[in-house]
Amino acid sequence: MDMENLIVKKNTKMLHASKNLSKFVLTAITALLILGLLTANAQKSDLKTIVIDPGHGGVDVGAGGKYTREAMLSLEISLKVRELLVKELPDVKILMTRDKDILPGNLSNKDAALKWRANFANENNADLFVSIHLNSSPANQRYEKRKVGTREETYYVKSGKGSKAKKIKKTRTVPVYERYRSPATVLGTQTYVLASDWYKGKVASAGRSSAIQDYVDADTATGELLQLDPVEARIKAQQYAKYFFQKSLTLATYVEEEFATIGRNSWGVWQRDWAGAQGIYVLSATQMPSILIETGFIDHPDEEEYLMSPEGQEEMARSIIRAIKRYRDVLQNPEKLVEQPTTGSETD
Repeated sequence: MDMENLIVKKNTKMLHASKNLSKFVLTAITALLILGLLTANAQKSDLKTIVIDPGHGGVDVGAGGKYTREAMLSLEISLKVRELLVKELPDVKILMTRDKDILPGNLSNKDAALKWRANFANENNADLFVSIHLNSSPANQRYEKRKVGTREETYYVKSGKGSKAKKIKKTRTVPVYERYRSPATVLGTQTYVLASDWYKGKVASAGRSSAIQDYVDADTATGELLQLDPVEARIKAQQYAKYFFQKSLTLATYVEEEFATIGRNSWGVWQRDWAGAQGIYVLSATQMPSILIETGFIDHPDEEEYLMSPEGQEEMARSIIRAIKRYRDVLQNPEKLVEQPTTGSETD
């Protein structure tokens, strides 16, 4: 290879390296600028509208206990949350997806009602979506049998062959069993957030959400995202996803901490990531930070009794409100956003 070709090859390598370096620098600068913008706007964030979503309702009764159903208890707890929020956060608009034992929107199909819940929150430009449910477990619904005595049983045997065969009556002692429900062993609270891997779906609608305007300027939060350089668009999308995930995780963490403070057994914060998992739609289709709270296991007698009682409902509601107040405080202090991992993922 002659000297001229060597020089051309060397210059080509340098040009490629220069382009790659420029692209890297541009990416880094863009990331820093966006992060700075996000942080600056996050400091101005506040809660203006909260949607409280009592799970199930009407024909969709939800999980069952011995005396009541999830749809009723989730409504009673939610009404208590609304009552206390109105008193303690008078400057915040509190909306409910339902305030009686019906499916939201007075619908008859629970899948349509799920979409209605998310649309209701989006159309009202909510800043926060809190869905309240009760849990259940197959482990709390096991039945076993035990011997409770004996009885005499009559049976027959044949003696002889052909036409001369005769049936001979006999008796024997056999055990008598009783079927009973095993003691419930699973109890406690859980709070779900949308799994981080699912947030790209949520990000797809973020540009149309007024909630995202707390984080970025309105003109860059809409269609402009699609017009950006792919690198810039990916960075922004990641920041939007981080916005929703971290804020949802922060509130969910506060909720479980407050439950633990009043002595509840807390299972912590979990990511809901199975497509068929109940509640995935209201977490993924709402265009704002959102959580789903399991306030206890309705099929555990002690928890059902506690959550049916006015005292238990008051304690749970006040815990949720303390968590929301802490969350509101962190909106003015973004450095407090929770970045710790969740307890686990729901995959079955």
